[in-house]
Amino acid sequence: MEDQTVRNMEKRKKRFLKRYRKNVDCIERLERKKVDLESRIGSVKSPSLSGMPRGGTPVTQADLVSEKIDLEKRIEKLKEKNHKVKEEILEEIDALEDTRYCEVMEAHFIDGLTFERIAEYMGYTERHIYNLYKEAISLLVVMDIS
Repeated sequence: MEDQTVRNMEKRKKRFLKRYRKNVDCIERLERKKVDLESRIGSVKSPSLSGMPRGGTPVTQADLVSEKIDLEKRIEKLKEKNHKVKEEILEEIDALEDTRYCEVMEAHFIDGLTFERIAEYMGYTERHIYNLYKEAISLLVVMDIS
């Protein structure tokens, strides 16, 4: 039963630490959507009046501009939220006493690097980086997370 409790706590810690990268991915997705919207705004054509019945409501340039403004607000809100999330995560990581743990955790959860890339950068084996990662996770004292 104690093993299950430890595993659950580790999952909660990892979920806490992964929030930043998850938000970064979401922001990047919304930025791509914004670029697509901008290209659609530039290519909206005037409706052709052929006298033939057509289904649906045509998308106007004003609709697309409104959608773009809403999207920009979402992106800005996410960026503000993500800045706070990053600060929380870095505060937890910086509380670790061994700087190697800090480097591995920051590189993985903030910079989004794989263990292989971290190993190349730090001059360790990938296995050693994974061990540092596991030790750091177990040492983290993560506050109340949902």
